Amino acid sequence: CRTICPVMTGHMVGIQDRLKNDREVLLLSHTVTPDIDTVAQLKRYALEKGVDDSRWNLVTGDKRTIYELARKSYLAAKDAPYSEYDLVHTENFVLVDKQRRIRGFYDGTDPEAIETLLKDIEILKQEEQ
Repeated sequence: CRTICPVMTGHMVGIQDRLKNDREVLLLSHTVTPDIDTVAQLKRYALEKGVDDSRWNLVTGDKRTIYELARKSYLAAKDAPYSEYDLVHTENFVLVDKQRRIRGFYDGTDPEAIETLLKDIEILKQEEQ
């Protein structure tokens, strides 16, 4: 991806770095092109970008399942109406708590939104204590 993905990856690397000592927060990225992004390809990308795989997982899988997760579980896709196989490609970062509830949506291309996400993570951790 040569559009928003490099910016989003850079911001996620920044989040990973800022939370490197926080063992309560895990990061997860789903590919939107599972036909291209094999496990081996994602591993190469992770190594290239400095992904700490004990803290941040890049995952692939069945296209239909990934797209259904994006639309129905993460509520991350804004494209409607859509075909179940239409590409899901958004700028959204989603904050999910330990009970798997969505707690916030953030523009992964916007540095100010990233700061808000980091603040909201701290608020969420205080709530969960």
